[in-house]
Amino acid sequence: MLMENIDFLYSFILCVVFAIANFLKLGMRNKTYVLPSTFFALMWGLTSLGGFLYSNLLVGVTDYYNGADYLQEISSYQLMILIVVFSAFLLARFKRRKVAVKVTANFGSADIVSIRRKMRWVLYLFFAIGMYRLVSVVSVTGWDYSAMRSYYIDSRSHFSFFDSNVIRIGSYLCQFAVFYICILGMETALQGIRLKKFIREFLLFIPFQMSFGGRLFILSFFVPFIFSYLLTYSIAVIRDKDKKIDRKFLLVLASPIIMLVVVQILKMNETINIKTIEAYSSEIFYTSTSYIHMNELWGSLPPEYSLGYGLNCLGIGSSVYNHIIEMWNVVYNPASVCVPSMIPQVFLDFGKCGSLVFFFIVFYMIEEKAIACLKNLTTRNMLLIILLCQITYQTASSSAFDCLRAFIVGYVALVLFAHMTQLKSL
Repeated sequence: MLMENIDFLYSFILCVVFAIANFLKLGMRNKTYVLPSTFFALMWGLTSLGGFLYSNLLVGVTDYYNGADYLQEISSYQLMILIVVFSAFLLARFKRRKVAVKVTANFGSADIVSIRRKMRWVLYLFFAIGMYRLVSVVSVTGWDYSAMRSYYIDSRSHFSFFDSNVIRIGSYLCQFAVFYICILGMETALQGIRLKKFIREFLLFIPFQMSFGGRLFILSFFVPFIFSYLLTYSIAVIRDKDKKIDRKFLLVLASPIIMLVVVQILKMNETINIKTIEAYSSEIFYTSTSYIHMNELWGSLPPEYSLGYGLNCLGIGSSVYNHIIEMWNVVYNPASVCVPSMIPQVFLDFGKCGSLVFFFIVFYMIEEKAIACLKNLTTRNMLLIILLCQITYQTASSSAFDCLRAFIVGYVALVLFAHMTQLKSL
């Protein structure tokens, strides 16, 4: 049988090859590090594989892809983007390859523990605001997770002044809490995983984002923890050749996958059983729903339109994109609630050729800065690398503007975090 949208499969293979090359120490002078490019390859590989499987009706519980008219064009364009981005990553690696043999790790286990304890109040404050928000929602919807999600979607356009500020404060506190989780991941990589402590921190973290009825609380906790754990471990294992990865870490890796499936079943207001778990097991490809957004966008574009030249990436929005979004909201187009990605807004701002140049410059700078931080690997520099990793991860699940906003807020949080704990400067 002839497979459709084969470029999705080529994108997946390209991501796998780059990931393997990363672990084979390509361009890093016999040293392997977890860098932004590592997570970019993993996330876009997973997203591309999902796009290929969905578009060929090999997985999923929807037949949307059966009538999608623009996936071939989108898959070819995405393949071009990935080739350009990986070229930028490789150029940054070869330019900075000498740094890989001059890593200076200016942190220790005792320092990490001390910093985490000093900042634990952030997690408690985040928990308090989260519990207030969660109790407020549950008092209206009950413990029906599907209703909680619907309540958020229906009410987000007319929150009260107080609720809006609670959400705004909670969102900023979330960035501080994420950096606390990064410190926890670093500490865990050095001292080993203590499951009771790990579960306790997870329960303190989740109420605020859980109140929105989505799956964000899973990703927001596990992703930075895994980033920081793997980065710290990759440095520690170079200093200590006998260091072995904690087997409990495999449980940590499996947990978010299982939880994503279970939460999606609850969102769909169905019963958790073997049948529904099998039906929704494809939810591990949740970022692939970004192709629904892109397919609808490509189908809604007028024959001629003006480029945004940065308006979409800055969150202002070009006239054509704003019109399309408004139209989707009126007719309840599924694209309005699908996971976005970095591609649409950059495409509408700079066109096909201009977007390739944009992606090359941005991802070259991200990788180059992360490798430069290895030369003086203070706790603050490690957190900056983790922030850059998080941004590259989010490119598969967030719009270009959301990625930019997350970086700005995260960096401000990092500066404040460094000042409050007297971390070493960059």
